[in-house]
Amino acid sequence: MDQERLDGWKLDGLDFPSFRMSLVAKVMDRLTIRELSAITNLPIAEWRVLSRLALAPKGLTVRQIAMKAWVDRAEVSRAATSLEKQGLVGRRDNPADRRAPIMFITPAGEDVYGPLMAQRTAFHARVMQSLTAEESEVLDGLLRKLAADLLVMTEEAVR
Repeated sequence: MDQERLDGWKLDGLDFPSFRMSLVAKVMDRLTIRELSAITNLPIAEWRVLSRLALAPKGLTVRQIAMKAWVDRAEVSRAATSLEKQGLVGRRDNPADRRAPIMFITPAGEDVYGPLMAQRTAFHARVMQSLTAEESEVLDGLLRKLAADLLVMTEEAVR
């Protein structure tokens, strides 16, 4: 590793894997925001909502989107409202709970989603290009294991 390029990667007193994962996530978010802004006016929060709805043909509630995106409902609600104003998503009554309408992607939203998804797929291919298929699987397994542990810790903290 080129230590100069990775300045701040390992610091005395902050030598935690979670710190390094946070650094990687921040860089990925910055690159995502930059790339999204080059081809669309959607902020990352709106992209998260649009992408989840694109993968849910029957639609989702704000709560369901928040759970799938691992973000808070308020962020999803604001993004969904903005996307609705732009005509990219719509809402319909939820027969199971009238307080929680079902959000869905519109044809205009699908037109925006397609090219963005192609760009995001290319971005992630570039991010992962230095890893072998086996290394990618190992990384995914390790991240999944950590995520499961963190969810348990979150549930314990809520109790």
